[in-house]
Amino acid sequence: MTLVVNEPEGSDIAASESAAGSLLDSLVIVARHREVHLSRDQLLRDHQLTSSDVSVDEALRIARAAGLRAHAARLRWDDLFHMGSALPAIVLLRNGGAMVLLRARAEGGGHPPLVVLRDPNGDDETLLALDEARFAAAWTGEAILLKRDYRLRDEDRPFGFGWVIGQLLHDRRVMRDLMICAVLLGCLALAPVIFWRVMVDRVMYYGSLATYTMICVAFIVLLVFDTVFFHMRRHLVLWVTTRVDARFWAHMFNKMLNLPIDFFERTPTGEIVHDLNEIYRVRQFLTQQLFGTLLDSFVLVIFLPVMFLVSTIMTAVVLSICVAICVCLVALLPTIRRKVDVVVQAEVARGTTLVEAVYGIRAVKSLALDARKRHEFDERIARVAEARFDEGLTSNLMQTIVHPLQVLMTNGVIAVAVYLALVNHDTMYLGAIFAFMIMTQRVTLPIIQAAQSIVQIDEARRSLERCAHIVNHKPEAGRSGHGIRTPLRGRIEFSDVTFKYPAAVSPALDRVSFAIPEGSVFGLVGRSGSGKTTVTRLLQALHSDYTGLIKIDGNDLREFDVDHLRSSLGVVLQENFLFRGTIRETIAAAKPHATFEEVVRAARLAGAEEFIERLPAGYETFIQEGSTNLSGGQRQRLAIARALMSDPRILMLDEATSSLDADSEAIVNANLQKIAEGRTLIVISHRLSSLVQADRILVLEAGAVYDSGTHEELLERCDIYAGLWHLQHRHLYLKPSSHEIIPLRQTAAQ
Repeated sequence: MTLVVNEPEGSDIAASESAAGSLLDSLVIVARHREVHLSRDQLLRDHQLTSSDVSVDEALRIARAAGLRAHAARLRWDDLFHMGSALPAIVLLRNGGAMVLLRARAEGGGHPPLVVLRDPNGDDETLLALDEARFAAAWTGEAILLKRDYRLRDEDRPFGFGWVIGQLLHDRRVMRDLMICAVLLGCLALAPVIFWRVMVDRVMYYGSLATYTMICVAFIVLLVFDTVFFHMRRHLVLWVTTRVDARFWAHMFNKMLNLPIDFFERTPTGEIVHDLNEIYRVRQFLTQQLFGTLLDSFVLVIFLPVMFLVSTIMTAVVLSICVAICVCLVALLPTIRRKVDVVVQAEVARGTTLVEAVYGIRAVKSLALDARKRHEFDERIARVAEARFDEGLTSNLMQTIVHPLQVLMTNGVIAVAVYLALVNHDTMYLGAIFAFMIMTQRVTLPIIQAAQSIVQIDEARRSLERCAHIVNHKPEAGRSGHGIRTPLRGRIEFSDVTFKYPAAVSPALDRVSFAIPEGSVFGLVGRSGSGKTTVTRLLQALHSDYTGLIKIDGNDLREFDVDHLRSSLGVVLQENFLFRGTIRETIAAAKPHATFEEVVRAARLAGAEEFIERLPAGYETFIQEGSTNLSGGQRQRLAIARALMSDPRILMLDEATSSLDADSEAIVNANLQKIAEGRTLIVISHRLSSLVQADRILVLEAGAVYDSGTHEELLERCDIYAGLWHLQHRHLYLKPSSHEIIPLRQTAAQ
């Protein structure tokens, strides 16, 4: 390690050429000291940054997303010597860059105190020691402090009502303001009550115009305050619900992306989409029904004591009717719950049919399945309609029972007041009756809403369970955030690997062992179902429930961070999905900040440049959904270019040239040598001619290793490989006179 002390003036850190982007690199270094392993490329990709030049706010956000507690602070020179475990930290420089402050030490013995820095873009072994004068000339006085965050984050908590309520209460200042508004609105709600009683019982009785004027002015003033506070409450509720809605969808989408591939392959797409959309029902209930009811409930705290003061008997009657309404709703709850389940199941079936028809519309059209799909969807619609009508009948019955009780509760107040006046000669002023009616309506509204919420709570609970089925599902392995993120070199080893797909009878791979040297071209051959594609799926960590050991560069595959692993791999399948966007955006999907020259180079290697240049808009040609405006060969070449864009150390071509025409395949095969330069290339192909130049070819049969060797070796000793080769080249062995095919054994012997 080299420690440079008091460099010459010309090499001051303020003149460092590494200013741009050094903040992100400094974050990576400090995070590594906190046992959080990050990489610059990974952060650029995860946060979709166009460059490594990030602001302080962006750096803080990135650090918190990586599981670190981060905050910016303004410090003095003396503070640096009392930071203790807070070091290392990031110090910001006047030139816009940053460095890592490793330690601060007082030398003693007459020597000045020094700070030891590391340039994130410099040599790892070279440190820079500066005194106060030189450091202060370059330092802004600001620093970013980082440490591990061991608190349970929202992303790690189980999804349920507790998590959802926590999101509502996340913004405490806003919730405080909402509570203040609710209390003040509850107090202001007494204004109409007092207004009616004073107007009828005092002003009209005594005929005082002055009192009338004063009451009207006071009422208008209170009305203005009531309007302002209602506006503030609606504004705050809108702000909270909008943020919560965004958090809900972001959380669910992130969790969905983290699910293993098995979940998507075994669950219908329509069911997944339906379950994700159930969060809308939960959000609507919580933010509108429950949230509004809780805020309106503050009226009860203020009005109920006043109502008991006016008339204990009448208040007891009102509350008794409210209890009767709650009992009716609770009694019908099991029936409603059962019928809601039927509706949900019918809607899931309808959604699955719809999504399947849209996704497979080409098959529907080509096979003339329009009538069949129309009939199938009509059946699904009928079941949903029947289920909803049955549920509606129960809801109608509930409303029929509740309606007369509501009318009796509001309008029966007069009858009770008159009865008390006739029987007990207990005279009640007319204004008091009006006031009591107003209070009854304000009090019973939140009570009835709470009673109705019992049913809606059950519906929201079931919707939440369907959402939780996705959100709380165990994520795929390698997403702990602490996996290996070191750059790959490309050496691959399989040791006694056995894997069986769920519900499969026999294993897809059975004790498979082989090794692929770094930088070699490796071929995989075998009949359909022999396990070739399974090898590539395991290398992508799409499945982790295998036995045996898979190593990359000597490290267990399970120890890698899954995002880092997949970003270091390039995969081209037989059928590739291209997202909507321009051709340039499609090729640069894995590297959004790539230059145009990099995009062109990848297209040229993939043999796509020649057809792109013939398009009217060239690289700016827009690809429609499903890539309908491109041929199969064009889509395949774009997929190859997209895989090459990130310059992966390991590239896997799984029947990548099977959809290409002869000319395109010749272009790609001619470029294979250039494509393979500096990387490990794994080629799966039924066309054995593309594997002739491979360093080694592995032959699989029924999930097991049958043989391995070079093309010449396998052609000589492996009957499966020789059979496939001669089957594909049988036109070369036709007799000129009879055009008969020479038997394979005879040909192999020759």
